[in-house]
Amino acid sequence: MKHEIKRISKILDELVTFCFLHGTNEMNVNIENHNEYFKISFVIDNIDCTDRRVQELKKLLNSPRQEEIEEYYWELAGECDSDTEFTLVGAMVDRAEVEFKGTSLYLTLYRYR
Repeated sequence: MKHEIKRISKILDELVTFCFLHGTNEMNVNIENHNEYFKISFVIDNIDCTDRRVQELKKLLNSPRQEEIEEYYWELAGECDSDTEFTLVGAMVDRAEVEFKGTSLYLTLYRYR
């Protein structure tokens, strides 16, 4: 369980850093710990949704979960500034819902146990 919590923390670290680097001044984060999964919800205001990297976020986060990669590399999340970080986050979550409304980004991630 301890490693599971640390993995959730690494996912949050990546997303919060990404949002601040893309101009947000306000974000709301909600984490739900259910028996079968974790649900992480973000509402991010005033983010530059026209940025190519923000648009690519949906694709990267919806890549299939890869437990074999996650087992070896999750500790590296948050340690470098590259686009490959979201590839790793995508490998650590089972499903991502990404929606843009104006300059707001609504993001919900699911990580099943």
